[in-house]
Amino acid sequence: MTFYNNLNSAMDYLEQHLDGKLDYYVLARKAGVSLGTLQRIFPLFAGITLTDYIRRRRLTLAGKDLVQTDARVIDVAVKYGYESAVAFSRAFQKFHGIKPSMAKNNTVELKYYPKLIFSPPQLEPELDYEIIKLPAMQLFGCSILTDNQHIKRDAPQLYLEIERQYPDLPHPDYGMINYLATRDSLESYEYWVLWQEYHSGMKSYHVPASRWLKICIPSQEARDIQEMSDRFYEKFLPTCCYRLKPDPELEHYHDNVTDFLIPIY
Repeated sequence: MTFYNNLNSAMDYLEQHLDGKLDYYVLARKAGVSLGTLQRIFPLFAGITLTDYIRRRRLTLAGKDLVQTDARVIDVAVKYGYESAVAFSRAFQKFHGIKPSMAKNNTVELKYYPKLIFSPPQLEPELDYEIIKLPAMQLFGCSILTDNQHIKRDAPQLYLEIERQYPDLPHPDYGMINYLATRDSLESYEYWVLWQEYHSGMKSYHVPASRWLKICIPSQEARDIQEMSDRFYEKFLPTCCYRLKPDPELEHYHDNVTDFLIPIY
């Protein structure tokens, strides 16, 4: 229950700052997780990205302001974080279907996207896991910049590029997601394909020693790994007693299974 209380507290904070500067790191602290984790889990609970949710809430309130007050379009645009009336008008029309200047017409209907309130899901079957310690590792591979909306497209493309560049390579030893919360696009992260041995042209990545929560997946199929990842973040994480570290998460491929490794304190 604490996780859902924290998530709702984060939504309360967000509502209070929709018309001002929103600090994403404070938002994540309110939710009790790192910013990277919040960006990862939010679509699982809300069905949309955090960025889209904020945009929809702001445009909902902007429409209300235009209908109920005498505020100018440019003033409403600035209030909700738009740098120009043109950008605001484009976003407003895409969301509401009309131009902001038409919002004061009492005969038009505007869209309303409600504030989200999160409730605990029904109990799921137990998830088998173990806590392990691993030493620091130096791994080698290739990466691509992607996000939650495009990972299912970008990851296979990366594998195809690697196959063309390194046709004789064995199956990779690891897959990795490295969150880049400090970038302008807060949902962006690096997806890596890694080997324990160096091959010409590959980049090096140092994985620090850590404690890991390990879930064994009896498959190396992307579909099965994604299903377990979604189940972990949506069902297990909200009720577990572990705090996630802001380190990369790993997929260790071996013996026709995948160890899903989540770094914890």
